[in-house]
Amino acid sequence: VLFGNLASLGGFALGVTMGWNSNAGEILRNILNASGTEIGFIGGILNVGACIGVIFIFFFIKYFSRITAMSLTMPVFIVGWTFICCAGQKVSLFIIGRFICGMSGGAFCILTPIYIAEIADQNLRGRLLIYFHLLINCGIMYAFVIAYVLNEYDTIWRYNLICAVTCFVVALVNLLPESPLYHLTKNNEIKAKDTLKWYRGQTYDDVEIKELKYLVSHNSRILFLQITINVFKNRYVISSFFTCFFAFLTQQLSGINIMIFYALTLFNIGGSGNLTGSEQTVLIGGVQILSCFLAMCLIDVVGRRILLIISSILMGLFLILLGWFYKLRDQDPEYDDIYFWMPPTWTILFFAAFNVGVGPISWALLGDVFPMQIRDTAVACAAAFNWTLSLIATMTFGEMLSVLGVSETMWFFAGFCWIAGALCALFVKDTRGYSLAKIQKSFGIEDEQIEMNSMEQT
Repeated sequence: VLFGNLASLGGFALGVTMGWNSNAGEILRNILNASGTEIGFIGGILNVGACIGVIFIFFFIKYFSRITAMSLTMPVFIVGWTFICCAGQKVSLFIIGRFICGMSGGAFCILTPIYIAEIADQNLRGRLLIYFHLLINCGIMYAFVIAYVLNEYDTIWRYNLICAVTCFVVALVNLLPESPLYHLTKNNEIKAKDTLKWYRGQTYDDVEIKELKYLVSHNSRILFLQITINVFKNRYVISSFFTCFFAFLTQQLSGINIMIFYALTLFNIGGSGNLTGSEQTVLIGGVQILSCFLAMCLIDVVGRRILLIISSILMGLFLILLGWFYKLRDQDPEYDDIYFWMPPTWTILFFAAFNVGVGPISWALLGDVFPMQIRDTAVACAAAFNWTLSLIATMTFGEMLSVLGVSETMWFFAGFCWIAGALCALFVKDTRGYSLAKIQKSFGIEDEQIEMNSMEQT
């Protein structure tokens, strides 16, 4: 559990970067007279940086270890926050800084699920994979709380500086040992056994090291025979791609990142009941953390598939109710005074539903849903797809509001929640209690290889 937390610290730094935009956007409007387009670029450029970071780290980990890659993200975070802290009144420096921070955050979206899947016991893997999303929520909460405490609208340097110091927590990943699987890929079985004993303690079993050796040997053999393209044709592998892509579709086309990036603005405009916009953001941050803890308790009880279905249904429901309120308010302004509690209630429940299923499970799927032969490539593709969707949703949100209106935009997002959620129900398979070796065998890739070898011999 401790190592899962340490490996997920990059998620905390990413969460701070995401949450920063909510309050900073309002301040930048005041002190820079920044246009809506400029604010949109400052918010959206994080997604571009994350996509670039995902692609870069995919090539990097082919030659360097997971821990080395995690460690090198810290100086990148520092450079990004330095640009933001020194930006003054230059929008271009804010954009550059956000882009660089996005690169580091995107890198962790690959590194953390892969590393945790490699070190986690099969009975704990599901819960540990949720830590990454939990730490993202903690980072968002940190940014929201700092903004609420400072309560500044004419200066931003204090807010920038207090958010920037969080990137130093990433240095703690240096306390982590390399995974046993990594040592086996370097033909160091003794070190792999020692590391696994250190992780498992009294529950260490030689069977597990044999399973890891099986994964490495088959992976090496198949790569050597250059049949990776056949792996991508495997119907179970294709199903895994659909699983991740539909989960990320549900995540991003629900509008979740838009609501996080521009939470304060949306609450000030859309209404937050008797609460101020800042108070509402802090409340949302707390709800996200609590509901993520609930997901950790439920994932190994009811399974990923059930949680995804329930989460997507509830998200769509609360978005429809939110859109319904805005529709009635447009028709009768007094409706806002009578039912002032509706916007914050439906919004809070939407965030709770998201964090019980779709949010954390989308990232958790990356840890063990793909076979070893293509895992790094597949995880990179899925993560890049997620951040591309986030960019599209962020950059088109303003246009959607202008063309469709607030109510119809909420209903549009709700429709995507239900459609993508239904598709997840068709493709998601439950791997709770499965070892990585058992998951690997479920793809039947080794059987295909035996068949290919027999055909070649005949």
